[in-house]
Amino acid sequence: MSSLIVALFAVMIILAAMAGYATSSVQSQDQINYSVKVTRDTAGDISRTEVSSLGAIITSNTQLDFTLQNSGQSQFRQVSNWDVVVWYHGASGSGLEIERLIYTTSASPAIGEWTLTGIYEDAGTLNPEVYQPGIVNPSEQFIIRAELGPAVATSSTNTVTLAVEQGIAITEVFTN
Repeated sequence: MSSLIVALFAVMIILAAMAGYATSSVQSQDQINYSVKVTRDTAGDISRTEVSSLGAIITSNTQLDFTLQNSGQSQFRQVSNWDVVVWYHGASGSGLEIERLIYTTSASPAIGEWTLTGIYEDAGTLNPEVYQPGIVNPSEQFIIRAELGPAVATSSTNTVTLAVEQGIAITEVFTN
C-alpha cells in the first residue's frame, strides 16, 4: 500500500511538471507569434513608404531648403527620428564637409541644425496641410531647412540625404 501512495505521489509530481512545461511552451509560442507580427507590420510599413524629392536649393550661402513629397502610402509621424546628412564643398577652401545635422523645433535653425519649416498640400504655393496637422500624410509635401557652416562654395555640386523613421532614404544633388 505504501508503494502505491509513493507511486501516486510521483505521478502527481510528473503531471504538475508537465503542466508547467506546457504553460511555458505556450507563452514562448505567444512571444514568437507577437515578434513575427511586429516584424511583418514593420516590413509592411517599409514597403508602403516612399519619398520623392522636389528639389534642393541654397537660399543663402549657408541655408539649404530641401522640398520633398510623401509619395508612398505611409504617414511620417516621428520628425525627430529623421536623419539629414549633407555632403558639400565649403567656401574659402575648407574642403569637403560631411555633416549629420541635428533636428530642432526652432523656426530658424542654428549652424549644424535642421527643421521642418512646414507641411503643405502644395509646397510651391505654401498651401498648408489641412488633414492631421503635424503628420506628413501621403501626397503631402514638406520643406526641410538646414543651416550649414561653413558656407557652401560657389559652383560646387553637393548632396543632401533624408532618412525617415521607416528607414527609407532619398538623396538630392544641389549646387550653389
